[in-house]
Amino acid sequence: MHLTDCDSPILLLHGILGDGRTFAPLQDAHPQLPLIPYTLSGSGADGESIAAQAFNTEIHSDQLIAHCTQHYATPVSLVAWSYSCHVALLAAFKAPHLFNALYLYDCIVPSYGLEEDPAALKAFSRDLHQMMSPVIKALRNGSPDVAVDAFVRACSAKNIGLMDQSPRIQAIKLDNAHTVSRLLTQKEPEPLTKSALNAYPVPVRICWGEDSRLIFQLASKALLEHLPKDRRLAGSGPLPNCDHLLPEEDPERFMQYILQGA
Repeated sequence: MHLTDCDSPILLLHGILGDGRTFAPLQDAHPQLPLIPYTLSGSGADGESIAAQAFNTEIHSDQLIAHCTQHYATPVSLVAWSYSCHVALLAAFKAPHLFNALYLYDCIVPSYGLEEDPAALKAFSRDLHQMMSPVIKALRNGSPDVAVDAFVRACSAKNIGLMDQSPRIQAIKLDNAHTVSRLLTQKEPEPLTKSALNAYPVPVRICWGEDSRLIFQLASKALLEHLPKDRRLAGSGPLPNCDHLLPEEDPERFMQYILQGA
C-alpha cells in the first residue's frame, strides 16, 4: 500500500512530550495528502487537566476507536511514533474494520513476544533503567524542565538536549512536561503476545532507527519478527543514521519512510 495513492484520512499519532502540533511540518509540506494530526487525551497545553488515571494505552486505544467511528466513514491509516505505536496496534487489533494499515516507528512496549525472551527482556529492562534514572531523579527533585531535558537526551544518539531543539519543539515539550510522569505511572500496557499477533488483522510497516536506543530496537524487532508475513508491509526494518528523534529533527525524512519504507 502506498500512502501517496491514499485518499482516505491518515492520522498522525505523536509520542510522549508531544501533541497534534508535533507533526504540523508534515501537514504543511504535503498539502496534497489527507494528513490529520491527532492529540492523545491528556496531552497538549490543557492536557494536565485530564486525570492521570485516564492516561494509558488501553484508554487511548479505545478513544481512538471512538474517534474514528464518529468522524470517518471509511477506514483510515495510522502513522504512529513511540508510545502511540502500542495505542495504534491495540486499536487496530480491537477494531480492524476501522483501519487500512499501520505505519510505526520505534515501538517502546516490551510486548510482541519480547516478554517471552528472557535475555532480550533483561537487556530491555537494563536499558530502560539507564534511560529513565535521570528523568526520575529530576521529577523527584521537583524539576519538570530538567526531566524533559533528560528525557530528550536519553532519546538522542547525539546527546541533543531540549535547548538544542527548535523553539517550536521546545514549546510543545514544555507544554507536555506532565506526560513524562504519566508515562511512568500509567497502568501496565495491555500486552499483544505472540499468539495474539498470529491473528493480527491489519497490515503493518514497522521501522526503527538504526541509532535508536536498545529498548526501541528490541520492541520493534520483536513486533516485526512475530507478525505474520502476510501482515508485514514491505519497507519494514532499520533506518540508517536515524535515532528516536527522527520525526522531530528531520520530519521530511521521516515522511519519506512513511511513503516509501526503509
